[in-house]
Amino acid sequence: MSKVYAIKCPNCAAPLDILGGGRVSSVTCNYCHSVLDMNDHYKVLSHFTDVKTPLGDFSIGMRGNIKGVEWTIIGWVSYKTAEFPSQEWSEFFLYSPTHGYAWLFEENDKLYFSIKVRDFDILSWQDKKTKTVFYNRGHYIQKEEPYKSYVEYAEGELNFIAKFGDKFTTWDYNGAGYRSLSIEQSTNEIEVYHTIRLQKEDIYHSFGLKYTQKSKNTKDIKDKSIDDIHKDTSTELEEQDKKIRYGFWILFLLLSIVSIFSLFSDKIVYKTDYSKDINQTFTIDTNAFLSTITLSSRGGGDANNKIWLYKDGKKIFYIDRDRVFFDKKPLWHTWDEDAIKAIIYLKLDKGKYRLVATKNPNKTVSTIEIKQRVIRLKHIIPVLILLSLVLAYRYLYIIQSMFQGNIGAIFVFAVMGFIIYTIFGFEVIVIFGIFGIINYAIAKAKGDYE
Repeated sequence: MSKVYAIKCPNCAAPLDILGGGRVSSVTCNYCHSVLDMNDHYKVLSHFTDVKTPLGDFSIGMRGNIKGVEWTIIGWVSYKTAEFPSQEWSEFFLYSPTHGYAWLFEENDKLYFSIKVRDFDILSWQDKKTKTVFYNRGHYIQKEEPYKSYVEYAEGELNFIAKFGDKFTTWDYNGAGYRSLSIEQSTNEIEVYHTIRLQKEDIYHSFGLKYTQKSKNTKDIKDKSIDDIHKDTSTELEEQDKKIRYGFWILFLLLSIVSIFSLFSDKIVYKTDYSKDINQTFTIDTNAFLSTITLSSRGGGDANNKIWLYKDGKKIFYIDRDRVFFDKKPLWHTWDEDAIKAIIYLKLDKGKYRLVATKNPNKTVSTIEIKQRVIRLKHIIPVLILLSLVLAYRYLYIIQSMFQGNIGAIFVFAVMGFIIYTIFGFEVIVIFGIFGIINYAIAKAKGDYE
């Protein structure tokens, strides 16, 4: 790309090539470091005095190919964070006659390409400033708090007026596939940029630089055209979302099948008819689901029956007409005085138990039956509802923000975890945890998380 025209710096008379088209707002002389207003007859606005030029491999005037488009570096801004310990980085302003303006910058030995976003709902973001944002069907999560930075050096043409010490506040949101959204707020305006990582070696060669350092990027970043950036983002996110959505559907179906199967999978571990006191043992061989003690009478009510359960010599349960006790949690209801049948639901751990029961004075025959692997319908419904909510949250891209400060998702998962723990036991929670860790490890290996 050839230069458009040249001017003389009004401060030092140095020739300055103007390469950036009609939307350039300022140019900073690389000789005397005066900032000139391109919209006011090259008026000198300020100076970068006593400022050292930052070190870097790129310089103004270099040309190179990025995403199938030839770009020319027309400006250079160096930033420094205000917080301690401070960080410094340089951003190079790019211009293409066919594709307008963009930015090339290097951070942590990685190169990034950034373009301005004009269709982001900035007003909605200003109202809420949520930890999760959406753009072009993509989901982006804020992993760090907003940070402040200021301009430390500028050179060449820019589409804004850059003065030494100008401050910016930036919110960074990370998405899948080394993509991010950055929302930058200055004194006068808010701008949004969409950023992707580049293959550093390819960019160096394209700009005529010698690449000597071994690339630390282990992910294959394909060099697609600039016109395909948004399309590429959507396709990748759709594929990722499809896989995760299928995974949650499978998990949902498995839990549903287990819940329904449990309705028909109870097991009688002890049953007897008795008309006098009994003292027997039985064994619970699984922590899954609930256990029940069913007491029924062939005659009148069994209001005077008393039942004890012991485990390892310790009383864990007792019930009669007036009192009820369970060592795991408070129980409030005894059986009705005229009842001829009572069902007691307990969450019993694996192990051997001793049952003691006393008969009421009328000597009528009663039946006592103990089952394990029992689940109540009133427990299935909340689980299915919560699983449906999980699927809904996932479909709306909210579940991914669970560990990024989304209180609603954390609350839903906490309640769901508690109910599943209560019904299914600790083993299922461990399985879910292992599943989640494996899923995260795979995603991290694929490069979906930094």
